[in-house]
Amino acid sequence: MYDCPDDHGVRHVGHIINPVLDELDPPGRRLVDEGEGCLSVPGAVMDVPRTDRAVVRGFDKDGRLLVIEGTGYFARCLQHETDHLFGHVYLDRLSKRDRKDALRQMADRREQVFAHRATKAARLIR
Repeated sequence: MYDCPDDHGVRHVGHIINPVLDELDPPGRRLVDEGEGCLSVPGAVMDVPRTDRAVVRGFDKDGRLLVIEGTGYFARCLQHETDHLFGHVYLDRLSKRDRKDALRQMADRREQVFAHRATKAARLIR
């Protein structure tokens, strides 16, 4: 499932089952370094190179072929979530030094992240 805006503020909401990210030809893509975070690495945000365009192929809930194309931030979301299916988090795309920095950020912000989560959970219970 996805619920993600693109760079034009258009919200993309939907689902895709067994997504496979297409490999794009170099002339049809551009690498962009932008800040990226992840619930698997709470509190850390690092610049991660991703292509500015992504095409994902998979199936809808009824088994019909589905092709989703995204640009900008939506493309980043598609690539990020597809990485998870292969057991990767964005830290795997970082240099050793940047990975250590992200883990340090996570440790430094641990209490702040947990406090924020507790506040949000308390609001949901009301």
